[in-house]
Amino acid sequence: MALSFDKSDLTPGCLIHAYNRGNNKMLIYKSDADYKWFLNKTEHLRIIDHFDVIAFCLMPNHFHFFLKTKTENSLSKFFHRLQLAYAKYFNRKYSHSGHVFGGPFKTDVFRDEHHVTEIARYIHMNPVSAGLIARPENWRWSNYKQLINYEIDLGSSFYSEIYGGIAEYKLFVESQLQ
Repeated sequence: MALSFDKSDLTPGCLIHAYNRGNNKMLIYKSDADYKWFLNKTEHLRIIDHFDVIAFCLMPNHFHFFLKTKTENSLSKFFHRLQLAYAKYFNRKYSHSGHVFGGPFKTDVFRDEHHVTEIARYIHMNPVSAGLIARPENWRWSNYKQLINYEIDLGSSFYSEIYGGIAEYKLFVESQLQ
């Protein structure tokens, strides 16, 4: 089950769904360059803060990450730096003033197998559910296509342990399309 928790009380190995939305549900990614900037900054900071990205999806007005922590208390620092840097980038680029995000990032920690099994699919199916695309591999701003094409190794041990492998995960995701 997903549990609320104190973001400063993370231990290595926690499975976390982290997400946030644009302030007043505004678009936070207005161009391909915005998505790319956010992903590049994410990768740079992820290496510093030591966690694995199992699944992610950037939507026009929000983002989702499914993460596995490697060290204590790295997540709050990571999202603070990421959102602050992106807000500065966004405000400068679009001559926007004020908040870009609707507050601090939100989190759920997962402790039961059912929720752990469902969250990656939920994240990867987000653009399909929103009616933006017909198939999850067609969304450029998630790691689903790279994952199922074995182009990345992010979280592959997670997918092997939980689903029996990447091919089985793909079947699990696609079962929701029918």
